[in-house]
Amino acid sequence: MFYLTSPMGHVVAVLRKLFFAKSKSKLLLVQMMSAAGTGYRFNMVRNRLQGKMTLRQYDPVVKTHVLFFEKRKIRSV
Repeated sequence: MFYLTSPMGHVVAVLRKLFFAKSKSKLLLVQMMSAAGTGYRFNMVRNRLQGKMTLRQYDPVVKTHVLFFEKRKIRSV
């Protein structure tokens, strides 16, 4: 933020965001869902430019390692 003075002597605040566009986030928060059908899920951060994520992780409901698939995007980080 920077300040300008009007011709009548008033101080006027001018925000930089009026002049510059925001850049897109490089990271996404996504929800990972168990392929075992247990309903177990967790959140993970991934790069925005990558494709949908799949990984092998421990599922505490079935007490074994299973595949997890990206179910949905939660928000940009």
